[in-house]
Amino acid sequence: MKLVQRAARRQILLALSCLVTAATWVALLAPAGAQSASGAVAGLDPAAPVTLTVGVPRNFGYLSTLWARNVQVPGVTIEYKYFPNFIDMLTAFNARQLDITEIGDVGAAQSFAASKGSVRVIAVTQPNAENTGLLVAKDSPYKSFADLKGKQLLFLKSTNTYLGVKNQIADAKLKEEDFKIVELAGPSAVKAFQTGQIEGYYTIDPNMADVIEKTGARLIATGVDMRIENLYPYVSHQKVIEEKKAALQAFVQALSDTIAWAQANPDEQARLVAPKIQFAESAIRATFQRGAKGLQKIDDGFYERQQRNLDALLAAGVLKQAVSARDLYLNSFNSSVSPAGEEAK
Repeated sequence: MKLVQRAARRQILLALSCLVTAATWVALLAPAGAQSASGAVAGLDPAAPVTLTVGVPRNFGYLSTLWARNVQVPGVTIEYKYFPNFIDMLTAFNARQLDITEIGDVGAAQSFAASKGSVRVIAVTQPNAENTGLLVAKDSPYKSFADLKGKQLLFLKSTNTYLGVKNQIADAKLKEEDFKIVELAGPSAVKAFQTGQIEGYYTIDPNMADVIEKTGARLIATGVDMRIENLYPYVSHQKVIEEKKAALQAFVQALSDTIAWAQANPDEQARLVAPKIQFAESAIRATFQRGAKGLQKIDDGFYERQQRNLDALLAAGVLKQAVSARDLYLNSFNSSVSPAGEEAK
């Protein structure tokens, strides 16, 4: 009996030794200064990591937070590439130089159509409706959208803002011809608004928060009033999905965990992200305080809502061809969209 007990103890000690050794290797393989995401994913080997190249936009979203923290996961080497100019990032993604990036919901549908279905969404945020809105100058007399009749509205027709503007026009019982639409983006748009050339400026956070803080501009409508969700999808290529699915699964989990971390640590997030993307810490805090609190599951209800949105974008001319929500948005990564441990609660 004692021999059996001693043998059992030796087996337990051997197993514990193997676990410690494995954990040591994972720690040694992680990049210096990296924040390790929780949990390993089946099919990944820390000794032979899969590389994911991630495009980080300046304009919006959570990838800048992952980049600022250098989030890594066991079995995956994440290479972050930052793009101050969104068009440059989109060009790099379409040229297959990036495995995954973060774009707007209209951009995802347009990329899906242009790629003949090879660009797919593997994860998507909850609505960011309050991260987009209509600004007027602090001393302007305009208090509502209808007050801007006959004035200039600044936005891009190729975005979901156009659908929101059409909703506002319908709600105010006006016509598109009642306004002069000006299409500008980036610094040119900000300058046109700040110099008084434009009466109504549609923009998104963190630029929106930054302009409000610097100029005293007033926010008179948000995406809620415009009846748009303003989702941020995470897109990849079909070939990457097929060849690196386990790595993408781990990345989506790391993204979900990072969003949860950001919600719990807004000051630290702002301190890390602000110098990376050149916005004030206060603008970063405002952005994520009113933004999405996590990713959402892609289910039947989601497909129904998004199909209505895609059909409306087609009718508005934003999309040039019909897009199926079930083809665009994949639900095979749903198991990773909740923060680690949340499903067990």
